[in-house]
Amino acid sequence: MKKMLLAVPVLLAACAPAYTGPAPAANEVVAEVVSTTNLNLGLSPEQEASASSFAHISAMILLQERYVTGLPAGYDRFTFPNGSDSMTILSGKSAPIHVQVQWRATHPSTKNTIDVLWESRPLGGKLVSVKVKATASDASVNTAQIETRLLDRYLTSSGVRLVARGR
Repeated sequence: MKKMLLAVPVLLAACAPAYTGPAPAANEVVAEVVSTTNLNLGLSPEQEASASSFAHISAMILLQERYVTGLPAGYDRFTFPNGSDSMTILSGKSAPIHVQVQWRATHPSTKNTIDVLWESRPLGGKLVSVKVKATASDASVNTAQIETRLLDRYLTSSGVRLVARGR
């Protein structure tokens, strides 16, 4: 019985996707992403993972009142500052989705802004790299905390499992 219990972690590790790339940056995670819907679209695992990752990031802006974004008090919700131009597809037409998405939050009285740039890039198979870079016009804003909170929220999405995280 003890041998079987000891073998379980080894078996689970053997089933986990292998990531042998460079260590993620401080504001980056590598995740295994699987679709939680069964649409049978005939997508490759890489296309399915990248599309699901993009969908999770897109949905987060709509659901941001349900989780902590790390925004300081007084800032409005994140929005897409340039409408549909806030999303840039960096991949080819039939390739897995490599996308950058811009968010912005504004303080109504001071007009200070916090800008967030998401990047979701396929790494092969079900693995996706997701980076978040936050910048602020007010130097007192803790942008690292915003990046951490947003990545933490992304990682709690259904079908997303952390493989590696930058420190």
